[in-house]
Amino acid sequence: MMNARNNMQILGTAEAASTETNRLLAWGPIFLALILAGIAFALVWFKGDLFGVLTREAKLGASVWIFLALVAVLLLHVGLLFGGAYRLVGRVFRAEVGDRGAAVKQTRTLKCDARLQTLCDELRATRGWWWRYRTRWLLLNGTDALIEDVAPGLKRAGVMPVAEAILVHAAPDGIDVGEWRRQIRQLRRRRPVDSVVHVTDANARETELPRALATLATDLGWAAPVTLLHAVPAKGGHPETFEAIGAFPGPSLRGAQPASTLREQLATIGRFTADAGVRLCVTPTRVTYLAQISQYIDEQRESIISGWNALFASHWHRSPLTGVMFAPVFETSVAVPMPVPVVPIALARAEAAAVEQPVVFQNQPAALLPAWRTIALRRGTGRRVGFYWPNVLAWFVTVAAVASCVWMTGSFIGNQRLVREARATANGAVEARPQTAAAWRAQLALQQLIEKLEYRQQHGAPWYLRGGLSRNDDVLAGLWLPYRIAATRNLQTPVVQTIGDLLKAAGQTRADSLESQDTRSGTYNTLKTYLMLGDPSRAESAFLKRMLVSLWPRPVEMPLGERDDTGQRLARFYAEHLKAHPEWRIATNDGLVTSTRNMLVTQMGLASADDTVYQGIIEEAKGKYADASLETLLAGADARGLFLTSQTVPGIYTRAAWDGMIATAIDKAASERRTSGDWVLTGAQPAQTIGNTLSQGAIRTAAVIDEKHAAEDLRQRLTARYFAEYTAAWQGMLNSVRWQPAANLNGAIEQLTRLADAQTSPLIALMKAVQYQAQAGRPSQALTDTLVRKAQSLIGSDDQTVAPVVNPLDKPFGPLLALMGDAGAVPAAGGKGNAAANIALNGVSLSRYLTAVTTMRLKLQQIAGSPDAQAMARSLAQAVFQGKLSELSQARDDAALTAASLGTAWSGFGDAVFAQPLEAAWQTILQPAAASLNEAWRASVAAPFNAAMSGRYPFFDTNADASFAELGRYVRPDTGLIARFVTTQLAGVLKLEGDHWTPNELAPQALQFDPKFLTGIRQLSTVGAQLYMQGDASERFEMMALPTPNVTRSELSVDGKQIVYFNQQENWTPLAWPGTGLNGHAGLTWQTLDAGLRQAFDSTGDWAFLRLLGKADMKQLDSTRYQLTWNTTNGEPLSYVMRTQIGAGPLELLKLRGFRMPERIFIVGKAGVVPVLPPLPPELQP
Repeated sequence: MMNARNNMQILGTAEAASTETNRLLAWGPIFLALILAGIAFALVWFKGDLFGVLTREAKLGASVWIFLALVAVLLLHVGLLFGGAYRLVGRVFRAEVGDRGAAVKQTRTLKCDARLQTLCDELRATRGWWWRYRTRWLLLNGTDALIEDVAPGLKRAGVMPVAEAILVHAAPDGIDVGEWRRQIRQLRRRRPVDSVVHVTDANARETELPRALATLATDLGWAAPVTLLHAVPAKGGHPETFEAIGAFPGPSLRGAQPASTLREQLATIGRFTADAGVRLCVTPTRVTYLAQISQYIDEQRESIISGWNALFASHWHRSPLTGVMFAPVFETSVAVPMPVPVVPIALARAEAAAVEQPVVFQNQPAALLPAWRTIALRRGTGRRVGFYWPNVLAWFVTVAAVASCVWMTGSFIGNQRLVREARATANGAVEARPQTAAAWRAQLALQQLIEKLEYRQQHGAPWYLRGGLSRNDDVLAGLWLPYRIAATRNLQTPVVQTIGDLLKAAGQTRADSLESQDTRSGTYNTLKTYLMLGDPSRAESAFLKRMLVSLWPRPVEMPLGERDDTGQRLARFYAEHLKAHPEWRIATNDGLVTSTRNMLVTQMGLASADDTVYQGIIEEAKGKYADASLETLLAGADARGLFLTSQTVPGIYTRAAWDGMIATAIDKAASERRTSGDWVLTGAQPAQTIGNTLSQGAIRTAAVIDEKHAAEDLRQRLTARYFAEYTAAWQGMLNSVRWQPAANLNGAIEQLTRLADAQTSPLIALMKAVQYQAQAGRPSQALTDTLVRKAQSLIGSDDQTVAPVVNPLDKPFGPLLALMGDAGAVPAAGGKGNAAANIALNGVSLSRYLTAVTTMRLKLQQIAGSPDAQAMARSLAQAVFQGKLSELSQARDDAALTAASLGTAWSGFGDAVFAQPLEAAWQTILQPAAASLNEAWRASVAAPFNAAMSGRYPFFDTNADASFAELGRYVRPDTGLIARFVTTQLAGVLKLEGDHWTPNELAPQALQFDPKFLTGIRQLSTVGAQLYMQGDASERFEMMALPTPNVTRSELSVDGKQIVYFNQQENWTPLAWPGTGLNGHAGLTWQTLDAGLRQAFDSTGDWAFLRLLGKADMKQLDSTRYQLTWNTTNGEPLSYVMRTQIGAGPLELLKLRGFRMPERIFIVGKAGVVPVLPPLPPELQP
């Protein structure tokens, strides 16, 4: 026989099992649709090229369709779900599969405890959809005995419906506590229980109550409001009805005075129950429970309040406290009829099984029903404990919504600002007066804004400007028109005007006259720029930017730096964007383009012909003439030991090659010339071919040119090119000549003798050979030609002026020819030769130079033949040092003038063969004199000084002190040994500037000062000027102590003068050092708050104070003040400020530490010879 209760349980179990399926059926398709929509959105926006969705508009359209499809799917799902379609499909499916039978259902494992399952089935049947939260669930906590007093049978039943509430035991029988609470938590996820009732009495000692309540909240994940229920033992009669007795202070108890309200309410309840209890005691039934409750409240009031405060003060406190209830507990309670449900043994799960016997709800005490009803009616506020994902999701959604709103608001404001900025920038660029500084700056601002928007278009707009409201692309598209207007006015129009003027001027060039390579290239580039502006598809940004900058007239009112920088930036931007904007093209002048193309084709054809002809002539002449070396040019003269060079002049660049072959080949030259045009020269036309003769090239340019005249022009161009290379070859060879200096005086005399000898001089031979080679290309100098010219001059009128004939090598070889007395130009008929006058006015000649060489040689021979050559050389050197003029210095000046007259093109040759011979000879005089002066300096000054100061402070770090008197004997400004030596021996090469000796710029530069000597005398002259200003050694300065934390007293002693400072106001103390020499002493002592007098430094001697200064850390404050800091052993720094009168005062003497007097004045020998750098190559010479 089937049990109805069991049938209901099985059906409830099946329904609970299907709940999860229903939930999955309801939410599964929604999540699946959202995931698929997200994938579709990602593919459209990040991989749109795979589906042909490339533009932003297409992506937005696809996104809208995806969103509409998602909404349609969700609406269809909701309709099918609530329409019962899914249930119908499920029934059909189950009908086809077949029912497994009731036995299978009965053996299905329960998902929760059977007691909970039974209650849930009843509530679902009686309460409907919201059965979980329509009835208040009260969780009872406390000892089992107390709970059994207030709710008999709850320990075994687990849950029990009482007085419109569900009583739930915190730890029932038959199941693990944690599992029980987990099931309750799963059953009512949003609010597991509505309130926690802790049952207590007067005998309870609940020190662990806060921890127990915290554990309960943790297990449930919910801190429900807590009500304390005191079970008061009662005796006597039972009234017909019971009243709820309790105090509910409210939320104010969580303030600063949590027990004050409760104490007042408990006192009030105690009085009321006492009054009512007295009245009930005199009734026939003798009801005494109110009086007993009043007595309980009075006795336990302080205990209740202290427990209440303990709960609030505990760090385990999580659940809010709502109030305190009091309920009478009678030994024999008045029963209230309750239903007696029978719960079978749990199936298939031992851990969820209940007890073996059926559970029967016992009769509940009538005295507790008002308390349960009152507690259930209290709407306390609980809170979540631990992680609860719906709350997190809600917070996340809220924050996301707020952030989205803020983001969209910021994006709206930012894009509005961008639109206003773009509008203002565009208006400024369009409204500015064209081709002015303001227009340039406005166009640059517009350009920078466009560049910024382009960058955002390529890399994405900033995150704060997105938010679905980005207007970057729209603003960028709207700025191109204002930019075109501004660029056309400021850049395109002036550049096109300049190009037109240049092309018109180039079109007027004669077709047969060959322009220079730079001119042809400039015209070609200008035409190319013009064509690019007319056809943007051919634009080359780098080339176009460079040409726009060079062709663009700039506004004069802009600063030069700003003008160049702004122009380059504007040109670069226009050139880079021209190809992408064909609408910026200009209308080209076809006639101007055609004429310029024809001119360039002809010019390039002429240039190509010139190069071909010239290379053919050179190749034909190569190897047929010997190279010109130094030996061949000297024609037997011996230059060994004088000058040398290893370079040669190629044979094709000699006069023999010119006269023998080159001139004839140029006169007979003819070559085929051909020009292949690119798109700049031809446009859509095929390559042009120029004919074999110059007349055909002239016909191509529509100009009739005389063939003989064209040939003469070609000859002149080839001749000019040949002699340019001819000059470069000779300059390279002659500038490589190097002079070989002699090692001694006799060697220098021999060199000058050979150099100035009229018969065997290699210099004369070399100059004659160069003169001969420089006359290549001149008209024939034969006798018949001379007679003809003289006859023409006799016949011609005197008043006719005919320009002289300029030869091709007269200008580059002019300085060399002038030295030989060759004016170069040949006067025409009737001309009056003025070569001699030009040479005389020039002031230099080879003969005058040889005279200077002879003068130098005779003077050197006089020195060499004297009994004391060293003394005589020294006297000559001393005269030079003292700035006196002499024959030797005049000879050197003449040689230098001769070398300088050759100019920079022949500077290497002039220095080697004209300046260096006399300079090297002069060195042979100065070197011995310098060595003698070095020895005199060492013997009279350097060695005695080093010996006197050796092993003495401050020159050496020893205890022995140097003598101030001995130091003054050397360094006194006027009477010291150093000053007397310099003034008597080196007055011509050193001069006194203030306190320092410096080299005289007017002195000869043949000798090199030793840098250590200059540094040493400069240092000692400074010391002498400061220390011995008044004769004896004396430094006057002032000292001022500075306060130091923890230091109460400091004392500085300098040669008997003491500066005592004990944190009073700072003041300056004048000092003079060194003292009398009898009390040389320096000391520094100090005293702190926690220690006695300490000594930081103490020393005796004349230099004791300088030793003290050497241990200080110095910091210069200004030009006269220095801060001195001595760091003591315990880290307390002692600081003083020194104010000097001259320079650094005594601190200057610290530089003498480690000083040694240098033992030479000049650097002699090979180290003292100033190196002569070789000349620059011809291609690098100016």
